[in-house]
Amino acid sequence: MANTGKITRRALLQAGAAAPLAGLAAPAILAQGTTKSPTKVLDFTTTADVAKAEQEGQLVFYCHENEAGTAGIMEGFRKDFPKINTSYVRAQTGALYNKILSERQAGKFECDVLQLSDLAPAFDFQKKGGYELHVSPESDGYKKDNLSAPNGYFFWTGVDPAGIAYNSEKVAAGDAPKGWKDILDPRWKGKISCKISASGLQFVQWYALRKLYGDSFWKEFAKLQPHAFDSRVQLFDRLAKGDDTITSIGEYPAYILFKSRGAKVEFVAPPDGLVATPLVVGAVNKAPHPEASKLFVDWAMSKRGQAWYQTNPNLYYGSVRTDAPPMPTGVKLSDFKLLYPADWDEYAAQQATFLKEWNGMLGL
Repeated sequence: MANTGKITRRALLQAGAAAPLAGLAAPAILAQGTTKSPTKVLDFTTTADVAKAEQEGQLVFYCHENEAGTAGIMEGFRKDFPKINTSYVRAQTGALYNKILSERQAGKFECDVLQLSDLAPAFDFQKKGGYELHVSPESDGYKKDNLSAPNGYFFWTGVDPAGIAYNSEKVAAGDAPKGWKDILDPRWKGKISCKISASGLQFVQWYALRKLYGDSFWKEFAKLQPHAFDSRVQLFDRLAKGDDTITSIGEYPAYILFKSRGAKVEFVAPPDGLVATPLVVGAVNKAPHPEASKLFVDWAMSKRGQAWYQTNPNLYYGSVRTDAPPMPTGVKLSDFKLLYPADWDEYAAQQATFLKEWNGMLGL
């Protein structure tokens, strides 16, 4: 079973007392919530005014996902609501969050829905009043720990778990890493990859393995001169070609995709668990298309939207919805042992340290 840890909510519960940045409304102003009665659309329930959403005719989506994955999410929504055109901005979570903060401080409100791969900026954005309060009628499908506190600002639209992956033509099964400490073997020097510091999953891995093995773990890893990249597609493409022998952050969804294409890659689930980060989605306050943003959140939370996230080849993210079906490989997210931060507040407070150490390791 998954080890989800205990999520502390101290920072979130104190959000109403926090001072917002310029251009961001305080949470108290957002607390009007949704008043429209729920209606059934397709096979899910929404409190958005669908007719108004279609009149708005547009949804602008800011997302951490790679190009194909972001386009894939929009494809699913557009198929169900063809009268609503979609556009998106994609970047790794750190860069994306800095972008939306800068825009809003400048009085520019161009985003409708924000998806991040890290809870730390989601906490911060809620504290700054950036999310619209929208309590979805689909919320009942989620446990309390997978929703913002209070409910209505963001939710976990999926989880991205990662283990170790290797090129099976370059590494024999008997020589492949079995656990996290095995990635520190000097034989991987110059042949191992990781992600850049803007990745939410990379932050989680740094934090979780540092907790398990101490500060020296990543100092030893730095000696391997790892190659760092933006997206999981880059990591697995290089792995499949043999440009790198192993990747220290082999995302399970990417493994499924590349394995299905015939790539000679294999996946290792370390006994201590797969590092995992939630994918966080919320409607943005002062959105240019407010009804479309609510409709998207309700769709994404529903079994219909979750099935799309979990089975689209460019996504394959495990769903935390309580009635979610298995993933394409026949397993459920709960079948994995997952490594989440036990204290999300402490984790968020470590971001500056992570950025300094990780960028220093990469010579940035």
